[in-house]
Amino acid sequence: YSDELEISLYGLTQKEIIQTLLEERFSVKVHFDEIKTIYKERPIKKVNKIIQIEVPPNPYWATIGLTLEPLPLGAGLQIESDISYGYLNHSFQNAVFEGIRMSCQSGLHGWEVTDLKVTFTQAEYYSPVSTPADFRQLTPYVFRLALQQSGVDILE
Repeated sequence: YSDELEISLYGLTQKEIIQTLLEERFSVKVHFDEIKTIYKERPIKKVNKIIQIEVPPNPYWATIGLTLEPLPLGAGLQIESDISYGYLNHSFQNAVFEGIRMSCQSGLHGWEVTDLKVTFTQAEYYSPVSTPADFRQLTPYVFRLALQQSGVDILE
């Protein structure tokens, strides 16, 4: 149990309104710490990045190709796959999607990456040695290299 509560607000006016409401309606004294600006990262240009199976430094039994492209402000994250489920089953593709979502939590500067479309464009695996974990673990590396190639705008 803690006496602290963390909330995200959009500006000084919203902070003042919440403080006043809590004090007037509920007799709750409120203290706010210093305001911190929350930034987000957005890719600058469309890029493709592929990491091949059995090509150093790739230690995983997987090939992954990703295309990153910027979307309009406020569009959020869109994930698509060009890979047939007949070729690469759901568990492998879901592992890639999980890796993409995880990668978007912290971009090149440590902020959430947003307003982009990520397309899973290329896959290769070796049956029976490849596992979904290979794809899940390789995805953040491919994503980061693609993001570095694209560059990012910092959004407030």
